[in-house]
Amino acid sequence: MIKRTVIILLTAAAIFSAVPFLIRTKTMTENKKYLKQAAELIKAFESEKEPERLNEASMALENVNLIREYDAPTRHELRAESLALHLTLLQILDKYLDPKFDPEDVPSTIVQPRLSDGTVLRPGVDPAKIKNPQDRAEYEKAIAENRAKARNYRLQTELRRLNERLPSRTELFIRESFTSSDEDQKELKTAIDAAIENQTRKAELTKLLKNSQP
Repeated sequence: MIKRTVIILLTAAAIFSAVPFLIRTKTMTENKKYLKQAAELIKAFESEKEPERLNEASMALENVNLIREYDAPTRHELRAESLALHLTLLQILDKYLDPKFDPEDVPSTIVQPRLSDGTVLRPGVDPAKIKNPQDRAEYEKAIAENRAKARNYRLQTELRRLNERLPSRTELFIRESFTSSDEDQKELKTAIDAAIENQTRKAELTKLLKNSQP
């Protein structure tokens, strides 16, 4: 009976001692999963030019939980990866935001063809119905340009909306994950200098670093 009790106690102790390890392993795996997801979504935006991919990447980064990472080297590694991806999102915004974009210059829903002889056809007419090759080519060109303008208008509009949300998420991550210690400040400055090209953006982030709290 005593022997059986000892075995049960030893087994229970082994299970309980393993719990922190299991929690750490699960947390690290989940954090890595979210970081990988964010990186893949950023890559998807580069090929698709679909702004929602950037928003999804940002949300994936918000799911990263560094507090539950008990292993200091692992936590530091994940923090560095998270920061790099946060900054990459801001760099991409700056790369694709057009400072000359005019939100009042809305693209037409349908292009109206105007023929060389002065004739104005109904909007959206099938180009195949235009007999003159030059007029048809001009009309097809106008349709293509308007479609490109519509795509760019949507892209710029969505990027501006993201630019109102993503920087604050990055700032929150920095405030919650980094202290004002010299080591942390140096790491932050190095990461910002390496990732951010836009001087206005860099100045805002640098200003934030100086004001970060322990």
